Amino acid sequence: MSAPPVSSSALDEVLTRPSGLVRLVDRLSRGRRVGRRGVLVGAAVAGSALVTDPKAYALRPQSAYATICGPGNTAASGWTVFCATINKGLNGCPPGSFTAGWWKAADSTWCGGGYRYIVDCNAQCTKCSTGCSDHICDNKCWNCSCGTGSSATCDRRKVCCNAFRYGQCNTQVKCSGGVHCRVVSCVPPYQWDSCSTTSFRSDATANHSSPYLPQWGPMEKLYTQMGGQGSYLKGSTGPIKAVSDGRGKYVNYQGGRIWWSAATGASAMSSGLLTAYAKVGGPSIIGYPKGAQLNGLRDGGWMQLFEKGCITDSLSTFTQAVFGYRWTMWVAAGREDGPLGYPVAAMQNFPVDGDGWIQLFQGGCTIVGRTTPRAVVHTQVWTAWQDQGREGGALGFPTQDRQALARGYAQRFQRGGFWGLTDQPAFAVRGPVLTQWETAGGVDGSYGYPTSHVVDNGDGTFTGTFEGGTITA
Repeated sequence: MSAPPVSSSALDEVLTRPSGLVRLVDRLSRGRRVGRRGVLVGAAVAGSALVTDPKAYALRPQSAYATICGPGNTAASGWTVFCATINKGLNGCPPGSFTAGWWKAADSTWCGGGYRYIVDCNAQCTKCSTGCSDHICDNKCWNCSCGTGSSATCDRRKVCCNAFRYGQCNTQVKCSGGVHCRVVSCVPPYQWDSCSTTSFRSDATANHSSPYLPQWGPMEKLYTQMGGQGSYLKGSTGPIKAVSDGRGKYVNYQGGRIWWSAATGASAMSSGLLTAYAKVGGPSIIGYPKGAQLNGLRDGGWMQLFEKGCITDSLSTFTQAVFGYRWTMWVAAGREDGPLGYPVAAMQNFPVDGDGWIQLFQGGCTIVGRTTPRAVVHTQVWTAWQDQGREGGALGFPTQDRQALARGYAQRFQRGGFWGLTDQPAFAVRGPVLTQWETAGGVDGSYGYPTSHVVDNGDGTFTGTFEGGTITA
């Protein structure tokens, strides 16, 4: 015979009063003998609780324990160990178990004084299926064995001992083993797993924890705001760790990482972005992240900002980092919406030019030479400069950024420059032709703008054609 379900409000009342548990168990069992498999609440499991030994389970206040594990941290208390303690730091169900039910605890310091949600991961009946008349198979069928947490940690609670099930999760599993371990969250499990909203409550568990779980702070607050396990980060895989630079901290998750520093606050990164970040050199090179990833940029692009630059990508490019001087120059040029567009390659040093470097973008580059200043080359000048052999060609490195002129534009290089009419191609003017043309007034003189690149005639002379005529020198 099944006992009637107990409402959330009723449980909130009885589970927070010392004498309420006895009345709750009496009501659940309705005269049914409490045996090794416990009390059946609801034949369909959903919204039910299966309790082996209410005294051992101990839904009652515990004395405080002066460690991070909180009260009731030993096997004698009857509570089940946290999954992070026995699952290599992962705050998730171990292989061979599944989320079977949950309850909440109010005023938890581990959730900023709000509700904390504790989820039971029950064992599967993989070895046999006997004893399932009450939805808990015989313990010999469980795919885990009863034990306790390691003495190396203060979380020495029970492992796979309690034959108990709150039935709000994965109700399609009609028979299960006992509770393998517990997962915790500051976000209701029905928002990130296959669970109903039926609520049970035990405030005695508000500050139960494990040294393998992140404590409440800016990082866990951000994680909760993102949806906890329901976000792309999924479950945490360890506690808060400090960066060796003394400036930052981080928490690892299955799907990425959350960073924090006093200068930037807390920011999340996906696993893919974290790989790109590490490849660049991480905090020591590009600094700590500043806020969430920016999506919906031009050409389907995204960007994560850092103290000294960014990591970005679009539908037409691959993931690249822009940082240092190159970041400052790109921002000044309009970033991805400017003439440079998105980066298409990482920064490269010039092996034959000392301290020189270049970074390529869709529409140009940022560049500096050993003896030349930092400059941006883009659009028509970029096309023309490539045609002329770029920095290894006749004109060498740029010595300034592009300049706007009457009717057109110009950009100077080490051995000449490029000139062009507005929105028209750029043409190279160099050598003795440049000298004679500028003597005649350049673009403002009788010759006007060039109409083709100056060419080497092969006999020691050069020829350039202009709007107002030809110069051979």
